[in-house]
Amino acid sequence: MRSYPIWVDTYNNAYSNNGAKSQGVRDYAKSNMYVGTSASNSYNFGDYSISHSDNGKEKNYNFYVDGELMKTATYNKNKKTMESKNYMSEESLKEKYFKKWKQEEADKEEAFRNERYAERLRVNGYRD
Repeated sequence: MRSYPIWVDTYNNAYSNNGAKSQGVRDYAKSNMYVGTSASNSYNFGDYSISHSDNGKEKNYNFYVDGELMKTATYNKNKKTMESKNYMSEESLKEKYFKKWKQEEADKEEAFRNERYAERLRVNGYRD
């Protein structure tokens, strides 16, 4: 067997030969990527997967990298339209992290105010 610097193991339950070069996917497919110099000197680099579901009105597609949702698409059967959302776009990243960052900033400011208040109480003495 030849050695390759990149190896991809693909799992697809739609085919008995999951090593085919081109595959259709009915519901779910996952690929694990390995990098290195040989079969005995390979290291897990990551994985990606794609899934499909159909509820009768819409077909939903999800694409994951290392278990994190990267992109979704929804096909509306009645309207015959496809809408997608890229979770790695700047807008999506802001939407995802803005509240988290804002809360972290507010927590830091509150901790600083509490420290200063405690210091004032200590210096000036606590009075009821």
